[in-house]
Amino acid sequence: MIKIAVADDDLSIHEKMQLLLSRFEMNYDYDIQSEYFSSCEELADKINKGSRYDLIFLDIEFSGMNGTEFGTMLRRKMKNYVTQIVFISSVENHAMELFRIHPIEFLIKPIKEAEFRRCMLSYMDYYGCSDTFLEYTLDNIRHRIRSSEVLYLESNRKKAIFHTKRGEFSSYGKISDIIRDDKERFICISRGVYVNIDHIIDATAKVVRLTDDSGLYISRGCQSYVRDRLAGI
Repeated sequence: MIKIAVADDDLSIHEKMQLLLSRFEMNYDYDIQSEYFSSCEELADKINKGSRYDLIFLDIEFSGMNGTEFGTMLRRKMKNYVTQIVFISSVENHAMELFRIHPIEFLIKPIKEAEFRRCMLSYMDYYGCSDTFLEYTLDNIRHRIRSSEVLYLESNRKKAIFHTKRGEFSSYGKISDIIRDDKERFICISRGVYVNIDHIIDATAKVVRLTDDSGLYISRGCQSYVRDRLAGI
């Protein structure tokens, strides 16, 4: 499911976006959940209470907190670099002040369906395809990595070590929290070691072999569990 927020004080934009998202969902068979806000303060309050969004369509001109102020707060204060932003505005000269917020797109009002569709397809191709993401914190900034990039995760005291196709890195946090939204993809083969099932190419009673040709030992206590999980694939 792709969770989308739309923040605009013009209710006609809410109606327009509902129509565009409904058509896109129907035509491209994506599961989309959308919420609508009339101010940046409303949206910020919802996020502060724990709501998470994959994509925000954000107007720039508001009577209170404006879109650039919200975007700056999201990135710098909330340390959220995971949620993607598409700015929408009737004014085109915001390029420089938006640069540091890292939006993925800028749509001009009135929003044309072809431009909206191009924007959504671009987002889906890069961020929202069938692959899922693992989120982690590094240097007090939230990041995410495609689950398919991760070979396995290994716990080392208070750190989680990511073994990926491109190498390894670590971040503070519990593996159980990191894989919370994708736990069916990862299988525990020994204490603190969780392997991405999609990267297992062979397995014996004691060893799993991965797509990078590495071999990992299965602890005695996990052998029957691993056998049952792999038998069900």
